[in-house]
Amino acid sequence: MQTICILRSIGPAARRRRRTRAAGARKGIAAVEFAVLAPCLAVLLLGMFEMSRGIMVKEVLNDAARRACRVGVLPNKANSDVTATITNILTDNNLPTTHVTTTIQVNGVTVDCSTAQQSDKITVKISIPTSDTFWISTYFLKSTSLESDSITMMRQD
Repeated sequence: MQTICILRSIGPAARRRRRTRAAGARKGIAAVEFAVLAPCLAVLLLGMFEMSRGIMVKEVLNDAARRACRVGVLPNKANSDVTATITNILTDNNLPTTHVTTTIQVNGVTVDCSTAQQSDKITVKISIPTSDTFWISTYFLKSTSLESDSITMMRQD
């Protein structure tokens, strides 16, 4: 009962001063907390951008391998047609094509796909160095290249 009387005896101006001091102290604490957490948040955000970029590049490589393999199983198509298809798709997606490695195999042997006969399996696999695809750094990655899945199709005449 006595504390209630003390609080009532404080005037409205004094109560406002106490509230503004407490609010100012809270703003300062929030600024310090943000300053401590901001670098961690920035690293997480950049990491999300980089991983999203890696997933996007992997999907583009898979799509390019699938389309190139489809070209390779067509009659009268050679490895040059397959690599031209890959180059066009990567260029359309703003990926550099200078260090791209393309593996084209017919029945598990690396030869020109124009030598394939009916029912031969043609496999296409693409890889690109991570240094050509990531925007910031590849320091934390163990792999030095991103690879597509091995896409295999059968030649039908």
